[in-house]
Amino acid sequence: MPQPSLFKPLKKDKRIFQQISDQIRGLIFSGVLRPGNKLPSEKQLASQFNTGRMVVREALRTLEQSGLVIVKQGSLGGAFIKNPDTAVITRSISDLIKIGNVTLRELTEARLGIEKVILEFAMVRMENEDLDLIKKNIEVSEQKLSRGERATEENINFHILLAKSAKNILFEMIIESIMNVTKSFLLSLKPDVKYINNVLTYHKKICIALEEKNLPVAKQIMEKHLIDINRKFKDLAKT
Repeated sequence: MPQPSLFKPLKKDKRIFQQISDQIRGLIFSGVLRPGNKLPSEKQLASQFNTGRMVVREALRTLEQSGLVIVKQGSLGGAFIKNPDTAVITRSISDLIKIGNVTLRELTEARLGIEKVILEFAMVRMENEDLDLIKKNIEVSEQKLSRGERATEENINFHILLAKSAKNILFEMIIESIMNVTKSFLLSLKPDVKYINNVLTYHKKICIALEEKNLPVAKQIMEKHLIDINRKFKDLAKT
């Protein structure tokens, strides 16, 4: 349990609940508060910050929405520091992209830049297990297409698996966010099975290039793939 001396006096010219959440957030980021640690009760925090419990509750709600704490009810409840939750960050980035009314051109340009860099790191950091997961993804896509089904989820996950194989959590979060937006385009435009089959062909070629450690070819195929997606989305949007 953190001691009162950990907290600093609040300033009158700033929102109180924000100052409280910022102080707790700072203690989490500095490692003073670690996952599993329990914060003082609302009453104790209100006393230490010399403010009301409603203000403390609002600060804790802000931290909970950020994925930094979890508030449990009951006699053994309270506010506890959470393990890092990348899903919260990914969702936040996705929401920001969507609210910003991202265009197809902007989405394609962002993916071109990021996914080619991811290929560079994946080429040297990818393990056999990563390649096996990508191959399994392609295999499931093929099975779905053979049954006349759409493989939208698998096509989205291919790029996420590729980002994971680069062994960089930021790449993974950024690509998950971008692919969430891409999925929104796919669900609204509903491309036909022929388009999805074409996507699978690109994915197979990228997989082969990865297996052969051929970075220039992998980048070239990825660029063609993303430009082709942009062209197809434009055509679907028109119709």
